[in-house]
Amino acid sequence: MTIGAGGYPLVVKNPAAFSWRYPAVPAEIILGPYDGKLSDAGESLELSMPGDVDKEGVCQYIRVDRVNYSDGSHPEDCQGGIDLLPVEADGDGMALTRKISTDYGNDPENWTASAPSPFE
Repeated sequence: MTIGAGGYPLVVKNPAAFSWRYPAVPAEIILGPYDGKLSDAGESLELSMPGDVDKEGVCQYIRVDRVNYSDGSHPEDCQGGIDLLPVEADGDGMALTRKISTDYGNDPENWTASAPSPFE
C-alpha cells in the first residue's frame, strides 16, 4: 500500500464493524482483519519505504519511523529500569496515541493513553 504525505492506514480487528462504528473513515485506509496483538513484554514496530535496488536486484528499504512498544509495566526490560509508556492503554479500553503525530515515534514522552478514535 502507498501512504500519501500526512496519510495513515488503520489496522483493525473487524473492518466491517469498524466501518459501521466510524462511517466517516474512508474504506481504502482500513486494513484487516487483524487477529494479532502486541506482546505486553514489548515489540518493535517499523514503518519503511522502498529505497534503491541493489546490484542483485533486491529493493532495499529505508526506515521512516520506529516504535519500541511495551505495555508500560515492564521496567526491568527497559533502559534505566523505567517503562515510560502509559499502562492505561494495556487492553482496558484506552488507546495508545501519539501526542504529536509528526514527532519521532520512538520517544515514550510522545505517547499518551486516550479514548479510542480513528482520527488520532
